[in-house]
Amino acid sequence: MIGLDTSAIIDIFRGDEKIKQFLENNKEPLAATIMSYLELFFGLDPKNPKHKEEGSYYGELFKTAYNLGLTKDACEEASKIFWSLKREGKSIEQFDCVIAAIFITNGINKILTRNSRHFDKIKGLEVLSY
Repeated sequence: MIGLDTSAIIDIFRGDEKIKQFLENNKEPLAATIMSYLELFFGLDPKNPKHKEEGSYYGELFKTAYNLGLTKDACEEASKIFWSLKREGKSIEQFDCVIAAIFITNGINKILTRNSRHFDKIKGLEVLSY
């Protein structure tokens, strides 16, 4: 199974040709996290009509996608990732730590992202770019 980072979900919505090509050739099931859903909606102004349309798309996508929630184990793993990287001087955003932790604690060791530098420092996670 491959986990979708928020950037990948946005690029699917936008019809990015590179991710379309990746998905057409992919045989593995895909998963998303509720943290990506939150991150997506933080970027949408509910009063903007274009953003309402985009929000509707994400709402439908998350109804049908394999969707992983936030658990205590994932919270603890996210903290471990955050502090390990911070000690190495390689900090990443906390949302990215949580997204990675959700996948890792669910046995998913691959993540598809446009922003490989956000995840390539995390041990146990293979970063797939497009």
